[in-house]
Amino acid sequence: MNTILSKLRGNSVKSEEQAGQSAQNVQEESTLAEEQDSITGDISGMLTIYDESMKSPTDSAKDFPSYEVPCDGGYTTSNNVTFEVISAEVIRDGRSGHVNYTILINPHKEVPRSSQSVVIRRYSDFEHLHHQLRKKFPSLISRISFPRKVLTGNFTSETIAKRSVAFEQYLAHLFSFFEIRYSSEFMEFFVRDEFTIAVSFFLSKEFSNAASHFENTLPVLEKLYGDSHPHVFHCLCGLVVSYMSIDKLPTAHSCAEMALRCSGSADAELVTALILTTIRLCWSLGKDKQDLEKKLQTMSARGVSVHSVKDLHELLQGTFYLRSQNVTQRKDLLPENKYVT
Repeated sequence: MNTILSKLRGNSVKSEEQAGQSAQNVQEESTLAEEQDSITGDISGMLTIYDESMKSPTDSAKDFPSYEVPCDGGYTTSNNVTFEVISAEVIRDGRSGHVNYTILINPHKEVPRSSQSVVIRRYSDFEHLHHQLRKKFPSLISRISFPRKVLTGNFTSETIAKRSVAFEQYLAHLFSFFEIRYSSEFMEFFVRDEFTIAVSFFLSKEFSNAASHFENTLPVLEKLYGDSHPHVFHCLCGLVVSYMSIDKLPTAHSCAEMALRCSGSADAELVTALILTTIRLCWSLGKDKQDLEKKLQTMSARGVSVHSVKDLHELLQGTFYLRSQNVTQRKDLLPENKYVT
């Protein structure tokens, strides 16, 4: 089983190997064809998000002298994000099987990034995305080619290599259209499992688990959309509340500072609640809060009633509840998904 794409992309697929394929192998390939993708729902939609430089205080087995927020706070939206399939792995389950494609999201930032964010998706996930986008953006999707299913040969090096390149081009083409790039369908292709699970843990007040999943979601959202995207801000605020709730105040303060840097397009009431929360954190930690008090005055001058703003936790609960309801309403349209951390 080849797992390295460089091997899969080799141009030396020898004709004599194909010619020597037995009738039994042909039958196996037909049985394992991805038309039967749906019968392996136990592993459908598997998503793994990595960020190698991320340090998580929720991991008690590690020593964390300082917390590194998994977000730059200075990365603006770019039109030059590219997608690279860096590996492909054949997963077999008896006579069923599929291929997991590992996709690297490259934001083309000038300053090299020490972390790499990837997602793992299979053919049925791409196919479902294409189906959803075709219903929502028929005229745009008509211009975009999608790799077709094949009856046999799904697991040959040649087929996997061709599909890997096709999926790279497909995602890049989708990303080039503003309407598709910022659609919920495109975003959820990358982060739906992690973000939904984080929100679920947050709403059920399981804050340690919520923090872990917000951290996994954050690097991918940042690389796709930049630090000013509302979901990036919501993730950071979720980290603030989660770490405050488990008495990790220094970590919560680091997340709050980063959230303020990423609050450019956020709702004024939510930003004000974040400022008030950060002021309380500074008071508890003995940090200077003069700049924050000036920010609060600025919000007041803009017409925000700073003394009647709801608590950050309460505002996030409302925001996340609405999102969870929206996801629930669409659950019948989505394939079965499980995530791996």
